[in-house]
Amino acid sequence: MLGETANQLSGARAALSTGRRGKKLIPIRPKICYYFNMLKRMRPIQASPKVLNYLKYRAATRLPALSTRHYTPQIAGLLLNKRCNLNCDICYVGTMLNEPDWQKSEASLEKVKPIITHKLFRNCLLVDLMGGEPLLVEDLDQIVAYLTSNGHLTNLSTNGVLLADRVADLKRAGISHINISLYEENRRVLERHLAQINRVFQVDTSLVLLRTELEARLEQLVSTARFVHEAGCGSLRIFVYRPMGRDPQQKDLIPYDDPAWLELRRRVDDVVPNFCLWPTPPRPGPAGKRCVQLWQKIWCDMEGNVFACCGVAAPLSGPNSNLFDGAPDAILNHPTFVSMRRKLLDPLSDPPDPCKSCNLLSDSGW
Repeated sequence: MLGETANQLSGARAALSTGRRGKKLIPIRPKICYYFNMLKRMRPIQASPKVLNYLKYRAATRLPALSTRHYTPQIAGLLLNKRCNLNCDICYVGTMLNEPDWQKSEASLEKVKPIITHKLFRNCLLVDLMGGEPLLVEDLDQIVAYLTSNGHLTNLSTNGVLLADRVADLKRAGISHINISLYEENRRVLERHLAQINRVFQVDTSLVLLRTELEARLEQLVSTARFVHEAGCGSLRIFVYRPMGRDPQQKDLIPYDDPAWLELRRRVDDVVPNFCLWPTPPRPGPAGKRCVQLWQKIWCDMEGNVFACCGVAAPLSGPNSNLFDGAPDAILNHPTFVSMRRKLLDPLSDPPDPCKSCNLLSDSGW
């Protein structure tokens, strides 16, 4: 059955890139498909103030200090919980699993409402639903329905282990996008359920690549790309490893000119053309500091603790580090934020420490 489904999906993908008279068209890139699908799911009336806020951001000059008179963040990162049904070394959530008060950070609809109606969040066009593992949150469908009804686009990042049982409810709730992170720990579950999930709602996938895996698992990585493609996924996004989690390893950083990295790209693109989104590993010397997350995005957990970005495990500290204890402009201009923005804007300065190994450093966002 899996092979039959894969053949049907491959045929449909081929048909999309062929004209009516059999004339070959330019293949559709995954990133273009992502934006198109998100726009298709937007509710224009409810989303109009959020689109206006985004346009104000695009027209503004990027400065170290921000003012809510000009615009507020366009993307919200909601950490819905601090627990997971996997326990991966590369993820910083593993350092939180044994916290005795993890229940305080477990999301519910009642906890989400005061966050999303806060001045810094209410005009976010996109809401990233993160964890932990968000599918462990009982109220997840209701949270998605609430966000959708208020004009937000919603992106769910999950390991997918529980997704087959919940994907239909999430679709009914209005979920805009789902990304499944691929690990060895969830491979068997996804081999059983990924094609079935895609028949309900097409997902994208991603994986984090470590230097020590490149040569040892080259064939397996090519096989993984083929597998998720044949299961009907929209794309596979590759992230290069960042030294974080329980046991950060500098040896697992991937140089931009690593021969095994270049060979993997060549092999995968031959097998599944125009399917993978590839990062540029950090280069030596001056970095192209194009990242906009510190201007465009705001992160917090269910207790209102604000984080610098997705690559920093600890929340901000000191005054104006909690959503409910500080004025919006004071939070946006927390000393950590201002210092990091200055370094990103200064062409002669090194990137902030958390950014140095990040493959999003040269990504200009949207």
